[in-house]
Amino acid sequence: MTKIISSVGAKGGTGKSSIALFTAWELATSHKKKVAVLDADIQGTCISAKLLNQDLPFEVVSVGNKTKLWETGKALADNGIDYIIIDGNPRSINEDPDLIKMIARLSDLSLIITRPSPRDIKAQTRYVDMVRQETAGDIKLVWNFYQKNTGAHKEGVPEGEKLLNLSSLKTKIGNRICFQDIGYTEDIGMLTKQASCEVKALVKEIKRLLDGKK
Repeated sequence: MTKIISSVGAKGGTGKSSIALFTAWELATSHKKKVAVLDADIQGTCISAKLLNQDLPFEVVSVGNKTKLWETGKALADNGIDYIIIDGNPRSINEDPDLIKMIARLSDLSLIITRPSPRDIKAQTRYVDMVRQETAGDIKLVWNFYQKNTGAHKEGVPEGEKLLNLSSLKTKIGNRICFQDIGYTEDIGMLTKQASCEVKALVKEIKRLLDGKK
């Protein structure tokens, strides 16, 4: 059965498109799964990545509204895709809330991508409430641009979990240039050793959740 993961949030610049791309890459390469990315973000980062590198081992489709999202997702699932990853549009919170609701309804796992700063965390409140009302799946925070030796970031994680009433994935994604370049370079597989370890750990954790394992 097809599993659907969404990489979403209400704040631009959190790196959700990059996380969608490298999650798709890792599932397709290391785990040998059939993967497709549905790009619902107006910036089209995932579409751009595919245009730059047609050899990416997964399909990327632009979906600008809830109807296209539903129809494309159903067609992919009917064709035996193992994982669909939806890259959401942060502007939808004001411009197209129905798209947020549809993404949430379809998602087995909603990943709220955020930076560990008060401004970023507070910006997610309304978005998280909307997802919580619509989804039957799990919702988890993913901390991106995380600096483990920064006190404000260490404090921001428990504060964010409390404010949003959500738990986090154990894996945190560091502030690494190679992640920020994903989608603009020709090969998203060219990660540093530390970055590669983070990607592998994140995807293993995602798979355990979706497989119902602790």
